[in-house]
Amino acid sequence: MDSIILWLLAASGVLSIFLFVARGLLDQLPEIIIAWRKVQRMYQSADRSVDDSTDTDV
Repeated sequence: MDSIILWLLAASGVLSIFLFVARGLLDQLPEIIIAWRKVQRMYQSADRSVDDSTDTDV
């Protein structure tokens, strides 16, 4: 009987740690998406400026 209680306590502890980590990751997700979009815009603008500069040399 004691081993069942210990297994239940261990499982609930693992589950609570998993939920804590998942919530932390989900809280950071909007910031990650914003940063990714900034990086994409930066590379797109850099590509456009490179294309513009090479067109004027031709």
